Amino acid sequence: MRTRDRLVLTRTPVSRNGKLASRAGILAAFLGALFSVQAGLSQETTDPAPAVDPPGRVARISYLQGNVSLEPAGVDNFAQAELNYPVTVGDRVYVDLQALAELETAGLAVRLANGADVMLASLTDQVAQLGLAQGSIRVATRDLTAPDGTAGIVEIDTPNGSILVQMPGDIRVDSYPQDDSTVVTVTSGQVEIAAGAFHQTLAAGQSLQISGANPVSTQFVELLPPDPLDMFDQDRESLYQSSLSVQDQYVSPDMIGADDLDQYGDWTASADYGEVWYPRGVAVGWIPYRNGHWAWVAPWGWTWVEAEPWGFAPFHYGRWAVFGGRWGWVPGPPPVVVGRPVRPIYSPALVAFVGGPDVSLAIGFGGASGAGVTAWFPLGPREPYVPWYHASAVYVNRVNVTNLYSRDAAEVRSNYANRTSNVYAGNSANFTYVNRTVATTAVTQKDFAAGHAVGSSQALRLDASARAQLNQAPVLPHPLVTPAASIAAPQAAARALPPHVARPVLETRAAIAAERPAQAAEPVPSAPVKPEMPAPSLPQQRIHAPVAAEPAAAAAPNPTQRPPDQPRTLINRTEPQPVQPPFARQQEEIERNDPGRPLGPQQVENLRNGRPAGASPQPEPVQHPAPKPPPKPETKPVPKK
Repeated sequence: MRTRDRLVLTRTPVSRNGKLASRAGILAAFLGALFSVQAGLSQETTDPAPAVDPPGRVARISYLQGNVSLEPAGVDNFAQAELNYPVTVGDRVYVDLQALAELETAGLAVRLANGADVMLASLTDQVAQLGLAQGSIRVATRDLTAPDGTAGIVEIDTPNGSILVQMPGDIRVDSYPQDDSTVVTVTSGQVEIAAGAFHQTLAAGQSLQISGANPVSTQFVELLPPDPLDMFDQDRESLYQSSLSVQDQYVSPDMIGADDLDQYGDWTASADYGEVWYPRGVAVGWIPYRNGHWAWVAPWGWTWVEAEPWGFAPFHYGRWAVFGGRWGWVPGPPPVVVGRPVRPIYSPALVAFVGGPDVSLAIGFGGASGAGVTAWFPLGPREPYVPWYHASAVYVNRVNVTNLYSRDAAEVRSNYANRTSNVYAGNSANFTYVNRTVATTAVTQKDFAAGHAVGSSQALRLDASARAQLNQAPVLPHPLVTPAASIAAPQAAARALPPHVARPVLETRAAIAAERPAQAAEPVPSAPVKPEMPAPSLPQQRIHAPVAAEPAAAAAPNPTQRPPDQPRTLINRTEPQPVQPPFARQQEEIERNDPGRPLGPQQVENLRNGRPAGASPQPEPVQHPAPKPPPKPETKPVPKK
């Protein structure tokens, strides 16, 4: 129950039909007392989050057509890309020559075509840095403002130079190994191009070709008629803009995946929770976090991938609840209340896990088989989220306050800015969760660790006794199981590979001296192509006629061109983020230190430097019993002779 001056917290029971009671303030048992709101608070914090925290955003694969492949960080092979799969630093996406794909994150959309080979070199709250090894992309930058109010960075690194977006807009970048060139076309906005000693600013309606490397040659070229990538870009941007006019009254424009909601559901006002979104066309008995699978995406670890085409925003932001027998999604604070810089913070899955080392034995899936059970349920509208990965108090405050409904702008801003204490700290052992008895899903630990699809085939059918035991089982900070190798990437085999399967190498511009002699890149052996997979080929090159009346800035007339069959180093200005160590190595250390909990930043850095990860310097927010070791195989006595 809300009053004008304060938030009154009460425990909310669930009626027999699952409907939330009207007085829905159930934070009290979990939180204790909320941090008091100072009168007249209007100034937002601009301090960056601690280094231990993951970024507040990821990118998602928001559109797929044709053969599109994904190579996650820490994994040395491609898999078939999956809609709504989260992608982040070090992940690489390749689209076949006839395929189309889109990556979307807060303030940015990237459309891929024509054999595009794209790597995410950096993705933080302030920086979005792409590496384009070959092919064609369209980059629609909608907002360059970071959550702390500072100017953000959008950078595209190519083998011939780096492109820095200076004004929001829409640009196209084509990279051609055939003649070692890159063409940058600005449809709207403004960019700055740097290639060795060469610098050039491009405005709307201009197109520049950069050839060779160390040194390069440049020339302005004519704009070409629209091709399939341009039309795809226009269609997707029009769809986004039309949905934005509807969604911006309900959710922040920075909520990733919110542009799908209007197409697949309806909004209805609730007296207790503001606007609630209801999906259309879901099956009878549908339950959130049951139609999809678990993935492992570092640094968050356990990450839910929903199968529905709209299944990104409602599973990484906000909360779910039953309203009148129907599941509805409650987003965070209304955007008109919050304002900048309170950007919604991404979560890998807004659920609570239940279980323990004895639960599997009690419900009959342990014993001799040693299978064990992992179970979870969606969090309700007033229920705080406890991250299972490493995070500071300020992160916990922000990932909760930006995803819990509140009309109180002062409360939202105060909790968002609080850096001294965890507003959402508490003991979850005795907390009453509204969705636990109606939406708990359980699978075997083996299926969970492997990331197998849940659905009706893998979810365990629990009788009344087993459900009662799960309802009494402790809430865990994370599953007590080590992720299997198959969970680190989409599990369908790739149907297309880039010409160079080795990851592109980035080289900072500061390290490139224009006067030094050019060095040819060493050829990298390619992995054998599977017989059923079409042989990779170079992108189709569009011919751009030069514009003689607009000479570019001074550049070398005789560039050094690299052969098309050799990989080309990507030139960057912003220092990229370090990539994740191999997943297999992380897997070993997770098993050794704390099965089921992702490694922290210092542990990951230790692995990068060739040292053991060591114990985590940050304790878990909730203690849990140590997982039991797997049962030893039975041995038969050797008969005496």
